[in-house]
This record gives sequence, C-alpha cells and structure tokens, in this order.
Amino acid sequence: MQDRELVAAIVNGDPDGLAEAYDRYAAPLYAYCRFMLPDPHPPGEAADTVADTFTIATAKLQGLRDPDQLGLWLHAIARNECLRQLGPAGLAAEAGLAAEAARPAPDGPLPEVGPPGDLRERVLKTGADNTPTGRAHRVSVTHRAGPFGRTGFPRPLVPPGPRWWHEVRRHPQTAAGVAAVAVAVVAAGIAALLIAGGTHRPVVSTVALGGGNFGTSIAPSNASSSPVGGRSSPSRKPTPASVTPSATTSVADKPTADQSTSPGTPRSSAPAPSSAPPSPSPSPSPSPSPSPSPSSSPPPTPGTLQMTPNELVLSAVKGKAASGTFLLTAVGGPVNFVIHSPNSKVTVSPSSGSLGAAGSWITVTVTVRSLVSLDVHLTVTPGNLILNVVLSIKA
Repeated sequence: MQDRELVAAIVNGDPDGLAEAYDRYAAPLYAYCRFMLPDPHPPGEAADTVADTFTIATAKLQGLRDPDQLGLWLHAIARNECLRQLGPAGLAAEAGLAAEAARPAPDGPLPEVGPPGDLRERVLKTGADNTPTGRAHRVSVTHRAGPFGRTGFPRPLVPPGPRWWHEVRRHPQTAAGVAAVAVAVVAAGIAALLIAGGTHRPVVSTVALGGGNFGTSIAPSNASSSPVGGRSSPSRKPTPASVTPSATTSVADKPTADQSTSPGTPRSSAPAPSSAPPSPSPSPSPSPSPSPSPSSSPPPTPGTLQMTPNELVLSAVKGKAASGTFLLTAVGGPVNFVIHSPNSKVTVSPSSGSLGAAGSWITVTVTVRSLVSLDVHLTVTPGNLILNVVLSIKA
C-alpha cells in the first residue's frame, strides 16, 4: 500500500491503515525520538511521543496536501512533540541560543532502536477508542500539537530566522527598550536638523515716505542701488506687492505741498500733530519649533492566554474520580493566570500561576469527584476564558 493509500485509509477511520502506517514508520520515528530525547530522559518519553504522533495523525491527516509526504509529515510532528518534552531548554537549543545545550546532528543514519513491544497495541487501541475519555484524550493531544500550515504540515515551534531575531523573541522587553532609545535618538537628530537648517527669509528695513516709520518688507527683486551715496532713488518707489500690510503709509505720512520732493534732498518737515502713532513693525515669523522627542517608551503590553481545548468530556464509575488536562499558553508576553471553579467537586491543579514569556505553556489537570453527572464551567483569567467540563457516570 502506497503512502497515498495509507493516508486515505487513516482519514476514513480504517484501523488497518493505521496499523500499516505504524509498521512502516514506528521504528524510524522511535529512533529519531530517542536521538532527540537522550539521557537522562527515559525511553518511555520517546514511546509516548511516537504514540502522540500517531494520535495527531488520525485527526490531522485530512489536511495534508501531498499524501506522498506521509513520512516527512510524521517526522515533523514528532520533532515538535520532542521539543515540548524538552521544555524551554530544548527550544533554546533548537534556536541556537544555548550552545552548551545544543546537540550535533548525527553524521550518519540513526541507530536501529526498536520501539517497545506493547506500543503498537497502545497506538491502535487509542485510535479506535470512541469512549468519551478516548475522544477527550485525542482532542487534548491534537490541540497541544498547535496550528498547521496551508500545506498541512505542523508549524515549527521554533520559527526559522537569524540568531538575533530569536534573541528579540526571547527578550521582547529589552528589544522594546532598545527600540525606544533608537526612536529618541532619531527624533533628536531630526529636531536638531530642523533648528539648524530652518529657512529664514531675508528682510530689509525701509523708511516709509514722510513719516520716518520703519516697516518690514521683502526686498524687491528689481531694486538697484543709486550711484549717489548708495541711497535709493526716490523715483523708484516700492510696488504694492513688496510692502507688507503692516507697513502701509498712514494719511499723516503722505507728503504735503510744502514738502520737498527734489531728488537727493531729505524731507525735514515733521508730521502733523494729529498724525496717528507709528504702527509697530511686525516681528519676523518664528522658526517652527521641533516636536519634543520621546523620553521613554510605554511599558510593554501584558500577554494574553490561549486555552486548548475549551471542553473536557470525562466519564467515571460512580464514586470514582475522573481527570483530564488542558493547555494554557502565553501569547504576546508574560501573564499571570487564575482558574476559578464554581463547584467544590471540581478541583484544578495548578489553580493559579505565572507564564514568564510569550510562547511558554503549562498543562493544567482537572479532577472531578461526583456521584452524579455534572456540567461545570471553569473561568480562566485574564480574558475570562470558559472551560466546559462534562462528567458522565457509568452504569
């Protein structure tokens, strides 16, 4: 049976397809997991990882775009599951951020290591278990596997990228501080350029006709100097476009009949007593003031929680305890969480805690002890996430 036929059989729920897929890929998957989980990790962790890989396959294989890549697809899932077993240290080693924890890749093929004898029966039994407990277990393991891409492959826990980018992801607060300092430096440089290189229009002061008032006006482009003493020729009067509105001549400043108007002769007559006081000269337009540069960046935004799954379906014999697990993951930054149970028969461990960085996660165990069936809603804060816990009592 080809890989494409195996995928179709598993998607259709055929136990023979899952059995043949196990016989074909379980041994190399187990050897790979033993390499990824060396001592002091016990061999049982590698077996658990292989079992979870096939459990995820029964739920996610329908999204695989190229069924002929079944082997690579199973190895990609097993790699993510091994990294979850290793925890934060394994993620750091995978990203190349902890050289002392990193392990070299094998030079040749992995050694032949056979999986435990009872693992095959365990995998087939888990895939065929349609009890509420079995379905809840498959849902929990599948949600823990995280998102899958458009091609059907699982997204890697450590995204590709250079070393510095992984450092930024591990220390977002430090990166935000460095970015704030850089923004402040750039803003200060822009402000300095605005102050030093601002444009100022050249202005000249001219004497208004007859009154001795000083008005501010733009020098006309066609003005020329008089050859006599460097004074302006009285026959070349300023045009209206070259005089600002505040420098217009008042009525008292207009020349009278007895005032001299000969060229080169200064006028000595004083303004009439009824003349209005000279209008003040307008001050030059101030240069635009630069905007203040930021002195510090706002504190980083706290993270949020992601919960998978959002429902636990449990069953137990009357008087016995039933347990299930769900996963809390920090998104966007560190976050403290609290889990509230409205029923004393439903206990949670841990009921509160802290996730120190974005991407960190914790497994929470829910235990129910009741003589009757229950349907309880747990509240997880922040975010007011609701976990539905359903308990059925076996006869």
